[in-house]
Amino acid sequence: MKQITLLGATGSIGQSTLDIVALHPELYRVFALTANNSCKKMEALCRRFSPQFAVMSDIDSAAQLQQAIADLSTVVLAGEAGLAQVAAADEVQIVVAAIVGSVGLMPTLAAVRAGKRILLANK
Repeated sequence: MKQITLLGATGSIGQSTLDIVALHPELYRVFALTANNSCKKMEALCRRFSPQFAVMSDIDSAAQLQQAIADLSTVVLAGEAGLAQVAAADEVQIVVAAIVGSVGLMPTLAAVRAGKRILLANK
């Protein structure tokens, strides 16, 4: 089973990626999901996919998500450091970089340095 970190889970590319993951639960597991500040969407995704980590772009959004999913075991992180951590995690084999703009550069480079398979999907 391949574990996936999805950078940009709430966007259209992220949603399409999660549709594929849902169709093949025997092949893929979501390790981490990231989003800018869409807490409601991230809450729903965390409840559906039970990732080990969820990363939000800022501390306020992360705190809001943490409150919303306090009953889950998902660990909520914030900012660039959180993005880099989940992109380079030892447990992850695939990193889908579906994050908007230059924000995705640093975590993608962290994944490359960690030897991950990178799937780029930028508009």
